[in-house]
Amino acid sequence: MESGRREQLVGHRWAIELIERSRAAGHGAHAYLLTGLPGIGKFTTAMEIAQTLLCASSSACGSCRHCRLAARSVHPDLHLIEVPSERKNIPIKDVHEFLQGIALTPVEAACKVYIIRGAEDLAEEGSNALLKTLEEPPGSVTLLLTAPVTTAVLPTIVSRCQVIALRPVAEAEIAEHLAVEHGIEVGRARAIARASEGRPGWAITAAEHPDVMDERHRRARDLLDLLNQGRLERIRYADGLAEAWGKHTDDVRDTLKAWTEAWRDVLLTQRGLADRVRLIDIWDAVQETALQLSREAVVDALAATLRTADSLDRNANPRLALESYALFLPRTGDR
Repeated sequence: MESGRREQLVGHRWAIELIERSRAAGHGAHAYLLTGLPGIGKFTTAMEIAQTLLCASSSACGSCRHCRLAARSVHPDLHLIEVPSERKNIPIKDVHEFLQGIALTPVEAACKVYIIRGAEDLAEEGSNALLKTLEEPPGSVTLLLTAPVTTAVLPTIVSRCQVIALRPVAEAEIAEHLAVEHGIEVGRARAIARASEGRPGWAITAAEHPDVMDERHRRARDLLDLLNQGRLERIRYADGLAEAWGKHTDDVRDTLKAWTEAWRDVLLTQRGLADRVRLIDIWDAVQETALQLSREAVVDALAATLRTADSLDRNANPRLALESYALFLPRTGDR
């Protein structure tokens, strides 16, 4: 496993404490499945749990040899597997290598920890190989799996794990971390924390790469500008997204996500909840749209955005779905 800086855990301390209490009571599980939204901190939490399990004092003291090695991801009893950069899933060959020697006694610590980052990316053969280990787990081994949702993992694997569903972290806690640990200006830290939807990992990425927030605002602004356009301009824009769907699917998903957020902010503004708006950089455009459209039109547009995103994920014709959506959108000034 390569060494490198590991991000500090933000929130989710309850998950660590849950496992500590279970172990102290003699009820610790042999496998845990951590679920949650992308960027919420599943892997960071798994690494913190690993350090807790390997620590000489069983509390992630941070100063013992086990903690220092685990923090650098070079502990001989800590093993990690994830999707190779050039692959779309975890190949069976890597799974066999990962599980080889799992029944052997620990090298230095009292136990061994095996982390599967992105268990939803296990190929079918890899899932079956893991299942055999979960059916008869070695006593000194704890497996930590991460996945966005339980339904993304083989049901028989889920049934053999204790599921820990990570919840969104408080906005104030994320903002404080960005300001204190990353030196982000307080106002910007609050804006990023609000936009993060309780996902510390996403917030840290957005803080380190300003283009993440800039791109989200640009996409949302495109939508609000489109409300002033006629049928031809709307169809052209929708066709551009449809052409991008095959090669840049995630970009189109991100666009629809930004549009969902834009409609959400417009609706919040109409309801007098402007302090909860996330697209702060285009606040003027959000406010103007909120004034020009009826609340019913905004609710309908938000629902249509969610339906369109869902239909694309269900293999609907992208051109038809996106053109229909673009033509359905209300025009500003129609109120």
